Amino acid sequence: MSGRRWVPLVLVVVTQVVGLVLVSTLVVGDAPHEAPVTIVAPAVVGQALADRADAAGTLDASTTQDRREGVDRLESGAATAVVVVDLATERDLVLVPGSQDPQLTAAVVAHVRALSASLGRTLDVEEVPPRASVLDRRVVDLAPLAAVAAGMLGVAALAWWRGPQARTAQDGVRRAAASVVLSAVVGLALAIAAATATATSGPWLGWWLVLGATTLAACAVTQALLSVLDVWGLALAVAVLLLTALPALAGTDPWQQPVAWRSVTSWLPHAAGLDAARAVAFRQGSGVATSLGVLVAWVAASFATSALARRERRRDEESSRSDDRGDGHVEHRRTR
Repeated sequence: MSGRRWVPLVLVVVTQVVGLVLVSTLVVGDAPHEAPVTIVAPAVVGQALADRADAAGTLDASTTQDRREGVDRLESGAATAVVVVDLATERDLVLVPGSQDPQLTAAVVAHVRALSASLGRTLDVEEVPPRASVLDRRVVDLAPLAAVAAGMLGVAALAWWRGPQARTAQDGVRRAAASVVLSAVVGLALAIAAATATATSGPWLGWWLVLGATTLAACAVTQALLSVLDVWGLALAVAVLLLTALPALAGTDPWQQPVAWRSVTSWLPHAAGLDAARAVAFRQGSGVATSLGVLVAWVAASFATSALARRERRRDEESSRSDDRGDGHVEHRRTR
């Protein structure tokens, strides 16, 4: 391939500097945004506290009268904290998961403490040990991003070697097969690395499935963008990854990101892979299934897009050749 064809990629990546500055300023932060908190208290008291917590916009409070239910929400990741109200005294208890991001925990506890203080109550904090051993959260967060980057780099290398677009159906199948093999290898390597680097390996087959699916989604999406937009597609893939992955790279928990940003990015492959990795690490089975569903949808849609783009290009090429032959016949008759 001509080096000039990669100029769009270089230009788009350079322009991301502005985007990175904006994202780091507007998205990366320490304050929670509608972080889920469960209040354990009698119905009337709990709802009154939930309404006051919701009014601030930093917490999304729900209520229950069963402490066990609150702890289950905490351990499953459905709540960032559980506030147990003790009406017999003026001291309440806030339970936080030991496996949660310390920055997020500190931010949530600070807002709960401010709420308690406004009511003239004090607050004790107790850490609930995770069901799994203590995990290195940075490994859990970075492994899916590494899977996405590996998938994009693999497709970029193939595009440099064989061209950005498949010319035939056979070539398209070979590229898809190469993506599957690459995803299996990268997923296995990252699963072993993540299991080794953390205090608990968890179900390593689950790690392999999640990281392999994340890599495959990245491969499929990047190839689809290349098929539709040529090299500009790879530039777009790099731009989206850089911008949307910045909060995770900066250590910002999803609950510390603005709601609108989190709502959009949660449907992207790298965010789905991140959610799935956390679900595997903390034994949240339903979270794994939901995130894998998002990844599978991206893979299916991307492979279909690549196939349709290849068919349309072939039709255009055949139509162009037909027009050229027609023009040649007309010129030949004029010459005679």
